[in-house]
Amino acid sequence: MVIQNNRKTKFRSVRLLAALLVLASACLLTACTPFSSQPADLPSVDVAPFVLRPQNEKFFREDEWVRLITLAITHADYRDKIWHAIPAIQRAEISQTEFLRYVAFLSDCLPGSISSYYRASEDESAVIRGYAAKADKQLTPKPADASIWWIKARTSDLRELKFAIPVTKDESGIPCFSKSWLQKQAALYDYIILYLDALAGGSEPALSALLRHNTEIRSRIQSAAIDRRAKDLLAFYHDQVLTGKGSYRCLEMMPGRAVFEEQLLSADSRPAKTRTVIFTESGGRFQADENIAQPLKPDDTLLFFEGQPLFGPDETGAKIDSETALPTLGIPLNLEIMDSENLGDVSFRAVWPGMIVEASGLCDPDSLSFEGDLHQVCITYSSFETGTGLRPGDSVHELYLRYPFIRENGYMVQLQKESSLTTLAVQVESDYIAKITLIFD
Repeated sequence: MVIQNNRKTKFRSVRLLAALLVLASACLLTACTPFSSQPADLPSVDVAPFVLRPQNEKFFREDEWVRLITLAITHADYRDKIWHAIPAIQRAEISQTEFLRYVAFLSDCLPGSISSYYRASEDESAVIRGYAAKADKQLTPKPADASIWWIKARTSDLRELKFAIPVTKDESGIPCFSKSWLQKQAALYDYIILYLDALAGGSEPALSALLRHNTEIRSRIQSAAIDRRAKDLLAFYHDQVLTGKGSYRCLEMMPGRAVFEEQLLSADSRPAKTRTVIFTESGGRFQADENIAQPLKPDDTLLFFEGQPLFGPDETGAKIDSETALPTLGIPLNLEIMDSENLGDVSFRAVWPGMIVEASGLCDPDSLSFEGDLHQVCITYSSFETGTGLRPGDSVHELYLRYPFIRENGYMVQLQKESSLTTLAVQVESDYIAKITLIFD
């Protein structure tokens, strides 16, 4: 009887143990099953030393999105894991390679330690979005729908840096990576690096090829002007600018526009001076705004009419008088006194077809007599030209051949000679010279 009871007890124990094992297995399976309320494409990734997970369990909000980017900038070793932590809906347009390239670029722009990030002001955002809007009308999403954020960093030498990034959003207002925005920025960045490498290597053929990129060459003068710009750029960079990797930094990057800071060569150990170059892209054409001063050629301070010399500055300044002007130019269409000056001198204006002269001195409109110091001369007819042959109606490339950087200087060049300053200002319309103005101070 005792033996039978022991057998029953042992049998019950085996059954109880089996039931417990089944229950434990069920619990384990249940614990491994995801909650049905969690989206299938939303990963939960613990990336030491931080945790990446949207607060709303669905997608990263705008501020969380910027934080995510700062983490990717700072933690290069975890960029792959950060990419996989982004919900698929927020990275659907780009590849992992494009993401990694983008954050590596941002890391180069922000050396040092990230200190903070914040939304740009409305005025700042409007200006920055405007750059992107001018560059490409086909950007998706539209620049007006993007928000602009500043990321600040502090370098080891305690310099404060900041860099603006756009936060693009889908139609629902959810932050996401835009393929068109990233591709535009990447194409511009690639061009800039090739451009700076050509300058660092002193390669005129490479630089000329980049200046011609996607540009229709319509004349020999245009081609010669491009070659002249390349030659002058190489000379300037050789003498003035520190070149090579580490000598420049991107200050701003938006689709169609980038600003780079370059270090100037210095003969001493004082903090290096810097200059900025603005790069733009529109319709596949790239352009670098190189603000390089160029002096006005002395010959271009002289004016000629149908090959005959008119006037120009001499040791006493630029002069005009009726005795020499009337035989060459004829009777003016208009001769008027504008206002009186001290000691009996007056300011007067004389107008001929295609030319307006303003001067100060003596003037009698009734007798068509005048003489005085030239203040300004404007020419609009091709019968007038400067000493180098520059005239209204010429292609703008004639101007660029003489002054490769005049566009960046507001189409103005100057010549300082002792106490006198002569300025040549050119008005350009549809790639042709419309008006040339000489100003004598």
